[in-house]
Amino acid sequence: KYGARIPMGAILIGASIPCALTGLVTNATNLSVLRFFIGLGGSTFVMCQYWTSRMFTKEVVGTANALVGGWGNLGGGVTQLVMGSML
Repeated sequence: KYGARIPMGAILIGASIPCALTGLVTNATNLSVLRFFIGLGGSTFVMCQYWTSRMFTKEVVGTANALVGGWGNLGGGVTQLVMGSML
């Protein structure tokens, strides 16, 4: 009924709230709860793969899904490297 676009946007907007609250964490319990809700934002990967599969023809859908997944993993890896070297 909604496709992948609306739920994906809603989850990303919802995940932005706990991301904005990270500066208020004072103990391990708060961090665990916050990470749980931020982790829900990671479920958008599944919606993105579905969305990409619906947008492209069967001849190129594998390449398109690989590129989408690869860029996401590259972004996560670069973030780990940069934040690790900055902190």
